[in-house]
Amino acid sequence: MKGGFFAWAVALGLAVLSGCAEVPVSTAPAGPAAVIPGAMKTDAQITNVLVDLLEHQDQATVDLSKAEGAPVGEILKVGSPIGYSLRNRYLNIGIPLAEALSRNQDPVFRGQLVNLARWDRNGETRAAALVALARAQDLRDYDVFREALVHLDPAVRFGALEALQAWGHPEKSLPLLGAVAEREVEPILRVYASAALARLGDSAGLNRLRAFLDDGSWLVRAMAGRYLGDFGAGGDYDRLVARIGREAGNDFVVAEYCIAALKLFPKKGS
Repeated sequence: MKGGFFAWAVALGLAVLSGCAEVPVSTAPAGPAAVIPGAMKTDAQITNVLVDLLEHQDQATVDLSKAEGAPVGEILKVGSPIGYSLRNRYLNIGIPLAEALSRNQDPVFRGQLVNLARWDRNGETRAAALVALARAQDLRDYDVFREALVHLDPAVRFGALEALQAWGHPEKSLPLLGAVAEREVEPILRVYASAALARLGDSAGLNRLRAFLDDGSWLVRAMAGRYLGDFGAGGDYDRLVARIGREAGNDFVVAEYCIAALKLFPKKGS
């Protein structure tokens, strides 16, 4: 399972968003950000610590080969949803950093955060910064998210997709998400973008998710089923149930279809 995940992550690294060459990408660091009116200043000591953590994020790694018998090794064995959350949080420093950054409203820190989101060499750092930036819901950050969607690093592109959902400006987010759902060469990112469209109320996202149920990749089908369970209509219940028998050879897909169908059952006939 672990080896499959890392192989998948490497494959994602080869993906490049096609058809978007016309999107300009800045080639110089952003200048000082304007002060956000009414922004709340926070303890400068905390700001400095967070910036330092972000800049040295790649040093905060866990050697899994030495995890056996250590506390982190025990975390890896926990199979519950809480265990899964702990694994993400304490094997990837970007997870708690994203939460911390989203709570820091210092106007000076905003400029630092923009630069991290645009120029940091670590993809996970940039993704965490993008998500944190989105929570300020500032329209000035449109170009930051647009640039990130065509970055070579899939971690950055994932971060941009997540950020656009939290940004709070669907009139700006929907066209960008639609372009990713249509043009992205990596199917997994297309599924995620389609789910983001559906989350924001765009029916085109649901239609794309339904089409993904016939994809040749079991992971794409599983993800599409999951998101249809979250955002689909009553008619999607029958659509998923009808496909369960066809997926007898893949328990992951069957499980996702069953979960999604259970979520949709109350909508059946409505």
